[in-house]
Amino acid sequence: PFIALFRMAAKVALVEPFYGGSHKQLIDILAAHFDCDLFTLPPTKWHWRMRVSALYFCSIIPKQNYSLVADTVVFNSHFNMNSFLESVDSFLKTMPDCRPKGVAEQIRPKCIVIYFPIEFPPKRILPVVLNTDDAGSYRSSTPLHLVWPHRWEHDKGPDEFCTLLLKLLEEKVAFVVSILGSHTNDIPVVLEETISKLGSRVLHRGPVSKEEYWCILMKAHVVVSTAKHEFFGVAMLEASYCGCYPLCPNRLVYPEIFPKECLYNTDQQLFRRVKNFSHKPESARIAAAELQVSEFKQGIFFSFFFC
Repeated sequence: PFIALFRMAAKVALVEPFYGGSHKQLIDILAAHFDCDLFTLPPTKWHWRMRVSALYFCSIIPKQNYSLVADTVVFNSHFNMNSFLESVDSFLKTMPDCRPKGVAEQIRPKCIVIYFPIEFPPKRILPVVLNTDDAGSYRSSTPLHLVWPHRWEHDKGPDEFCTLLLKLLEEKVAFVVSILGSHTNDIPVVLEETISKLGSRVLHRGPVSKEEYWCILMKAHVVVSTAKHEFFGVAMLEASYCGCYPLCPNRLVYPEIFPKECLYNTDQQLFRRVKNFSHKPESARIAAAELQVSEFKQGIFFSFFFC
């Protein structure tokens, strides 16, 4: 779908006010395949970028080359599209005057959903070896390895994830964790304090090279999201592709992408799922493999691959 859409234009303007993380990943993929002009801003102060960056871009994008009125409006998920259309009119009513009317109904016929294209490594890294005892049951030689591959910002729910980790620590659950993702100098205090308390249980912290990133995902057992804001979730799909069992909140975009057995409704449910996997860590990757041969992988999952 991306290829067909972009070939309709001789040249494409890629506008990205937050050029970092998965946003940068998408822009770089598209720029590598199409004739594009890039207009970007550094990935800081997320909320301000979303609110006022249009004023900056309006002043630098050549108006003679690009239309300011879209013929097609593309969203990266149905959740993203529906949440926008359901809230845009009420949001515009907060304007002090000159309020436009019926914006959602004018935009709706132009809207389409194209899932985020993801480039996976050309060769699958060998997965961890699954050990069995004489009876053929799986046994664990390493503790449960959790991975949290998200931006270190409050909209990704670091408080909830740290609450999970500290509760596992308090109940003496055997686990290690890789807390990946980019961050600025303004690191949430709860993450710094939790990392300090966990000590050697933290195998990796912060951003790593792409090669190391894939290696970590191939060795981890469970990938966790505690996000409060998510319109797609590239990192969760990357980890799922690498064999991690995804545990996601039953909200935002996640019910659209992941099967119901991967969703949790409360922090206590998340804790119980993780604790259960800790008894037989390899069982998480075995369960994830079963997800991948289900309707989940045969249908929606493969539609994310970029080709």
